[in-house]
This record gives sequence, structure tokens and C-alpha cells, in this order.
Amino acid sequence: METLEKVKILEDKQAIQELTHNYLAAADRKDHVTMAAHFTSDGVLTSVMDEQTVVLHGTTEISNGFAQILASIHTAYHLVGQLLIDLNGNTAKGTSYSFVTLVGTENNQKYVRKIWAVYKDEYVKENDQWLINNRVATVAWEEKEFY
Repeated sequence: METLEKVKILEDKQAIQELTHNYLAAADRKDHVTMAAHFTSDGVLTSVMDEQTVVLHGTTEISNGFAQILASIHTAYHLVGQLLIDLNGNTAKGTSYSFVTLVGTENNQKYVRKIWAVYKDEYVKENDQWLINNRVATVAWEEKEFY
């Protein structure tokens, strides 16, 4: 493999890593519009929590879904662990792990919710920019304490 090709692969993997981090930083700011902008226009987000699965299609539906989810949350914090990327030209697949802390209010009672999440992503490079085309976000473990 030529040096230029190796550099291009590293640049693409770095861009995907930044996409992942910027998406979660937007989540921490509760910026649902920016979160949705990290998806392709026809992107799909599937959220799996125990027996409940929610599927959102397209950036408008994704943005509105995030707005609804984030409405009762006062503070969000994502800590990204491993990010594994399998690059294939202008497409890629990735798996990332996050520890999420959410502080919110439910029934007038404050809570802290801790989530261990796994994201399985499919990425597409459009107009020289990496975007999420399909994300399956699975809650692997969750704790919720009320105060």
C-alpha cells in the first residue's frame, strides 16, 4: 500500500472519529438540530432499550425525536470509549461504546440515569464529508436513581 493511500485511510478514520465525537458533543449541549445534521438526509436511527425499539427516518424525524427525548433532561454527558472503524472506500462501518449520564426530572422528581450504550453505525462519505447513514443505538445496561 502506498504512503498516500495510507494517509487517506488515516484521514478518513480521523474524520469518522470526529463525526462521532461532534455528534455526542451536540447531544451534551442538547442541540438536536446539530445531532440530526450528522446523518444523511435519508439516515435511519434505531434506538433499542430493553423491549422498546424506536426507529426514526430522515433528519427531520431524527431532530424532532431528539428534541422530545432531551426535553426533560437538564444535563447530558457522554464519555466515548473504543471506536472501531472498518473502512471501505466511501462507506464504512463502526462500533463505538459510550457511558452516558443524564440528569433530568420525572414526575417532579430529579433523577440521574447512567447508560452503557453500544452504537453500530454505517457511514457514507457525501461531498467529501462523512455522515451517519444508519445507527443502531443499544442500551447494554442502565441504572436510574431518583433524588
